[in-house]
Amino acid sequence: MAYYAHISNEQYTVADRARLEEARGEKDVIETANRASDEYADLRETYGNSPSTSETLEGLQSDLNALYYDMDSEPSQEDVDAINDAIAAEKAKLKLEADELLEQMEELANQDTEELTEEITALETSIANTPYIVTHVASGANEIKYVSGDSSAQNEQVRVLEESKKDIEYNPIEDEYPAELQAIDDQIQALIEEIRNIPQVAVDDTLYWEGWYRHQAGVQAVRRMSYNTQGGVHKLGGTPFRKNYAGKGYMYDPVRDAFYTAQPYPSWTLNEDTCYWEAPTERPEGMDWHWNEGTLEWLDKPGSKEFSNWIYDEDIQNWIPPIPQPNDGCIYIWNQETTEWDFVTSTSPYPSWIWNTETKVWEAPTPSPEGMDWHWNEETLTWEEI
Repeated sequence: MAYYAHISNEQYTVADRARLEEARGEKDVIETANRASDEYADLRETYGNSPSTSETLEGLQSDLNALYYDMDSEPSQEDVDAINDAIAAEKAKLKLEADELLEQMEELANQDTEELTEEITALETSIANTPYIVTHVASGANEIKYVSGDSSAQNEQVRVLEESKKDIEYNPIEDEYPAELQAIDDQIQALIEEIRNIPQVAVDDTLYWEGWYRHQAGVQAVRRMSYNTQGGVHKLGGTPFRKNYAGKGYMYDPVRDAFYTAQPYPSWTLNEDTCYWEAPTERPEGMDWHWNEGTLEWLDKPGSKEFSNWIYDEDIQNWIPPIPQPNDGCIYIWNQETTEWDFVTSTSPYPSWIWNTETKVWEAPTPSPEGMDWHWNEETLTWEEI
């Protein structure tokens, strides 16, 4: 039993596929116009009228026939071979002329499509090399099949022995079966027995089954995996295959021909030997370590530590800044250099109010009257006494 992964990269190649379809359509329009030209029509007519024979070829064939018309003498093999060689050369010449016309027609049809052809090739290559995601995993047929071993040498010996029997005169009605023929038959039988005993050889049928399961499931592509392969090593000592056994959500890399998990963090890199993702620094031994992408370090506490001087709060089980963020409705960002919160902006209380860049305060279009309690009325754009 083997395991097969259904894979797809359609979600990662939407833009390329859309442009590829457009480019192919643009190329078809140009080619159609080229084939509709008078020049192309003339070439096509010339090709359609190109002869399959010639006066030279017909003359050579007549010469060959004439050699056999003379019943008194058999033609020499040298003469026959010479004419046959000339006939073959003339046929090759006629074919070459026809092929040249076809080539001219093809060049004319593709005229002014060179840039589109290059773009189409580049897009096809890009799509084919874009990593795929594993959408489904299923068991299937064993990729190994056994076929008969190579018996070409024995078969040739049998053929030669069978030919040699024709040289021995023998009348099956009047004569006993000659001992010489019997000896040849014994040799042939021994060779047949040898052929039967040739061990079968294992053949990897992966490509066939990948194509068969792809067609059966109606998916973009299928790739076989090795259940016992992890990190580029076969756990049972066999031959590793495609680096890792994959599960749903894994990635298949067509360039590396390997399976691996999705990249966990932007800073991690792929080990080419194991196809495991590795952090910039080695994970410390022991404890339950957690990678923190913000500071690019291993932490012995869970949660997200955005800066190196943040401290761990056991109550909320997360990392917090050494100074609490102001809670006045404004927006702040942490400044690691000054270890302070830098004011960014705040939300305007009313659409008509204006931001004072010096005091960093929102101000009404008119100042609030002194004394008493006043309330801003946005509809009338005035202060009202509470």
